[in-house]
Amino acid sequence: MIGFAFHEVMEGSIERVGERFDRPFRFEVAVSTPKLIARVAMCDADGFVRIDGLAKHARTTGHLELSPLVEHRIRYVLDFKGDDGHRYQFDGSKTIARVSSSPFALLRSWTTLPGDLTDVESGAIWGHAKLRFHLRRDLRALVKSVRVGPSRMLAERAHG
Repeated sequence: MIGFAFHEVMEGSIERVGERFDRPFRFEVAVSTPKLIARVAMCDADGFVRIDGLAKHARTTGHLELSPLVEHRIRYVLDFKGDDGHRYQFDGSKTIARVSSSPFALLRSWTTLPGDLTDVESGAIWGHAKLRFHLRRDLRALVKSVRVGPSRMLAERAHG
């Protein structure tokens, strides 16, 4: 089976519920899936999260649901343990503008990721985030990280 893999970095800010200031928020994940062609590609994600005052360099795992051309959506679900010992889940989605819309709308939809961070134990929303993919800084690295090949080979590279 043919799969693909890539590495993505997004950063921005998160506003904790009840606070009036933003905290820096960044995640860096390696993403892979065994299926190159699918209506919705379910991808494994593995990497690190940094949220000022919550997670200095927390290991994260989760998944991405990729369907930018068919369903015009990319969803990110990442789980990690905060420095306070609680489990957290970031859940964010991009609704990708259609190619027929303005170039600015298409670009903005690809590069902006709003989402919520939830304390898994209590079910309470910890904060609301807005993350960005920076074209000048991050695009070259993303493109260079893309790998397509037999799923087994990609899995071996990711874990070895």
